[in-house]
Amino acid sequence: MVRDFKSRGVPIDCVGFQSHLGTTVPGDYQANLQRFADLGVDVQITELDIASGSNQANNYATVVKACLAVARCTGITVWGIRDSDSWRTGENPLLFTSSGAKKAAYTSTLNALNAGTNPGPTGSTGVDTSAWYVLVNRNSGKAVDVYNFSTADGGRITQWSRTNANNQQWQFVDSGGGYYRLKSKHSGKVLDVYNRSTADGASVVQWTDNNGANQQWRLADSGSGYVRLINRNSGKALEVQGASTADGGNIVQYADWGGNNQQWQLVRI
Repeated sequence: MVRDFKSRGVPIDCVGFQSHLGTTVPGDYQANLQRFADLGVDVQITELDIASGSNQANNYATVVKACLAVARCTGITVWGIRDSDSWRTGENPLLFTSSGAKKAAYTSTLNALNAGTNPGPTGSTGVDTSAWYVLVNRNSGKAVDVYNFSTADGGRITQWSRTNANNQQWQFVDSGGGYYRLKSKHSGKVLDVYNRSTADGASVVQWTDNNGANQQWRLADSGSGYVRLINRNSGKALEVQGASTADGGNIVQYADWGGNNQQWQLVRI
């Protein structure tokens, strides 16, 4: 439904997961959060409570870690404070006892929050230069893609429905000064503003890595797990041309104005 609505321009910003769980967390819980995030919406855990049992504390930690692992998971809300306040009589599913004492689940939740960071590039740990990322556009939900698996200098860079294939995976190579080159896992070439152009609408292609300023990009935070990629040579932002939502839409540079078609979620693979 979300995919269909968004394809028809219905403005959906976020999907909530009530998450009234039993004594186990579904094995695909994180994957389902990510599945919706990949459609270009935020996700939130909106009514979390987990039945008591020997694994309650671990289950709470598992849910928190799942949210932290999804860049677009922007909030966790627990359904109530004390077990005596819960609608689930006898299941004691909250973080505090009926008398208000902290439970083991409270401690495990706090520890998971303190230990974890959202994996996006603006978190405290920054970009992981050993990892591979898929760059998903906020407007279209599609990924930066080396068109037709080209390995040639000048190969087109477009957006395409996300497959996580090697031609959609990129590694951040540190250029110093807060700038990175984005290297394709498929071709070994990097994102490059063609012919060092400084013009709006100039093509972004792949090219042999020469660490040129037109191959260097810095991350500008757009909030909610999204960033803009700003070229060092031109000062312009990586953009889906014309806010296209079609497979094959061109990736270009354009003056940084913060539009959704200039915002990217970095999904670690």
